[in-house]
Amino acid sequence: MNQPFNENKGYFLPTEVLSIPENPGVYLMKDKDGKVIYVGKAKNLKKRVSSYFTQKADEFTKTRFLVDHIALIDTISVSNESEALILEANLIKEFMPKYNVNFKDNKFYPFVKVTIKEDFPRIVFSREQKRDGALYFGPFTSARSVRQYIDIVQRLFLIRTCVEMPKKECLNYHIKRCSGPCIHRISREDYAVQLKGAIKLLTGNLDKLVLEFEKEMQEASKNLLFEKAQIFKEKMRSVQFFQESQSVFLPENINADFIGCFSKWGKAVFVVSILRGGRMVGKRSFSATLSMQEELLEIFPNFIIQYAEKSDKKEDWIVISEDFSSVTSSVNAYFQKMQWQIQLSTPRNNRQKALIDMANENASLHLSQLLSKVETSESLNLLQKVLNLDTLPMRIEGFDIANILGENSVASLVSFYAGKPDKANYRHFKMKSKSTQDDFAMIYEAVYRRYKRLKEENQDFPDLILVDGGKGQLNSALEALSSLNLTLNVVSLAKKNEEIYQPYDSKPLILPKNSPALHILQQVRDETHRFANSFYNKLKRKNLTASLLDDISGIGEKRKQKIVEKILKYDIIKSLKVEDLIQEGIPEKTARIVLEKLKQNID
Repeated sequence: MNQPFNENKGYFLPTEVLSIPENPGVYLMKDKDGKVIYVGKAKNLKKRVSSYFTQKADEFTKTRFLVDHIALIDTISVSNESEALILEANLIKEFMPKYNVNFKDNKFYPFVKVTIKEDFPRIVFSREQKRDGALYFGPFTSARSVRQYIDIVQRLFLIRTCVEMPKKECLNYHIKRCSGPCIHRISREDYAVQLKGAIKLLTGNLDKLVLEFEKEMQEASKNLLFEKAQIFKEKMRSVQFFQESQSVFLPENINADFIGCFSKWGKAVFVVSILRGGRMVGKRSFSATLSMQEELLEIFPNFIIQYAEKSDKKEDWIVISEDFSSVTSSVNAYFQKMQWQIQLSTPRNNRQKALIDMANENASLHLSQLLSKVETSESLNLLQKVLNLDTLPMRIEGFDIANILGENSVASLVSFYAGKPDKANYRHFKMKSKSTQDDFAMIYEAVYRRYKRLKEENQDFPDLILVDGGKGQLNSALEALSSLNLTLNVVSLAKKNEEIYQPYDSKPLILPKNSPALHILQQVRDETHRFANSFYNKLKRKNLTASLLDDISGIGEKRKQKIVEKILKYDIIKSLKVEDLIQEGIPEKTARIVLEKLKQNID
């Protein structure tokens, strides 16, 4: 008789967390559709997973959102922390769970890009490192450093910089900054030799390059080719001078990345000082919002791994502070498994320790820059507290709708950073949805369009979204985010009694009229209202102006367009003069009729 086997379910329900084993391992939280929404590691799976379902954890907004979506919990037990880290990193990479910490690069540091896939490769300045087959060198500490490298490469190796090959030579050829491949003054083979020398310079092999130039100089001199010898002598001196201008931080000729970090108020900043050949060639800064009750020590290994995955893989060492020495063995085990020739270590001498201290100080300064305006702002600190947000609302985006019976409907988006308007991020939306008055549908459309684009472009989301209106407008915004599989902090502010509606509260929150937290919300709401109305009035004036001109003899579509543009330029119609319209090619008699009719019908 065959022995029956019962299949174990292999997962735990949220109500069964106390049955989870106390082993070290990894846990995967899944939603009702079985999609992995969070991956974590723990020394004690039972203790860690059960902590998400405590009253204290419920105080964190993002934790509440996560817990509300947990349907199943898978656990994988392992032997030690190193195995847990390796497994966690691989699972995060595979599933990309939306609730895990996302490290954002704080700046697009510049690179030198060499387009090696082209017949005659170019050397150009780049703010992005793309997967386009090109060679990238950097990142560098400043745009000036990149331009210095491009300048010396042009002078020494005559590499082109033009976007497309021109049909005839440009100025760079005449001032000896390009070898003129566009006019066939150099063969592809000779150009490749020059490019090889340029790449040696960009990779930091300056000493080797000097020796090669010296050898060429001596060879030319031996053959009595003194002009050629002089050219190589000047090249040799140029490289030596360039080499001396680079700051030397370490006497040992190492390739290493030194990582410093600093955390405060639920924000963490990591600064990486990049050394190649013992010289500082770049610095990068990353920030992250700590959530799910994470500590800096818990997310540090994940940051190191994510950074190493995207680095140029030219570093032999990644150096971190002694304070985080406990993560070195598990991270090195991961590097070994991935077969990366990188070793994680703590500082080996006082010079390396000084670089770590400098990186830590930079991380503290970067974080201070992020929080400087907030630290002195009572309103933002209080707003975080009264709304029970798990992060400071440094960036707030507000939405409002302007329309009359659905005509000329527009939505406005304003952005505030550290309590101040950030007008570079203001946006207008012409509504594509229902032509009838439906604020709910319009709020849905505006919110959906805004965050769909941010999601597609992998841009940062705001810390708080404010919608002008009541519970209905709030629900429309939440539905739009839900359809994008996004979970963000959202509230609405109803003007009548200044009631604040939140997703998980049936009753609105009413703050004292003198509350600084209320004032910041009012400021954002009023600015969205002003911005929406300004655009609405502009559209209304444009449409009304166009319709008023339909019955005037001598005004066709082209002249109508000119008048509309002129009115919009002046903004206030009463400032228009007959002479202004005459200058646009409109006959004086027609211009007087137009001006009179406009002033009679438009405020």
